Amino acid sequence: MILAAADDLLRETDFRSLTVEEVMSRTDMRRSSSYNYFADRNALVMRLLQRIENDMMQVTQPWLDTGDPQLLGDALDGVAAIYARHGHVLSAAQAASFHDAAVEQYYRHTLLQNFIDAVARRLRAEHRAGRARVPDPVHVAHALLLMNASVLAERLGRPPTDRTAPVARTLRFMWARAVYGRDDLT
Repeated sequence: MILAAADDLLRETDFRSLTVEEVMSRTDMRRSSSYNYFADRNALVMRLLQRIENDMMQVTQPWLDTGDPQLLGDALDGVAAIYARHGHVLSAAQAASFHDAAVEQYYRHTLLQNFIDAVARRLRAEHRAGRARVPDPVHVAHALLLMNASVLAERLGRPPTDRTAPVARTLRFMWARAVYGRDDLT
């Protein structure tokens, strides 16, 4: 109930304006009850992010496991679709990560870093298999993931979110070029 209220509120406002009091006013619970579940608004937003992170890991795992370019395309389509549904939370976290130490720690140094590490492992495997000539997998993974976060926040992090297909196509092109040196992932 609290998570749903916070999610709804982030559709209307940004992280700086988010207060525990306003979140709790959208539930049938007292404000003090929130502290039984969440230490503060940071913990609340981080819990929302954890749910989204799990969804993103599920859609990216097939490519991370196999390196199949078609599965990379599917993963990018899936990430764009998730962002279209949850961009308000992800954009709030990205923005907050520049001025809130707790959100920065979780968003940049945990969530994004987990994906950077996973992509770097896949890029090293693709390089060893001769399918990719990525010169520095960690830096390339970092650049690709930061590009994704920025593009997705800008294009799908706020209404209208009906631009999912063109955003996914752009990301597919960029990743196809960077990872496989080709124009598409088919």
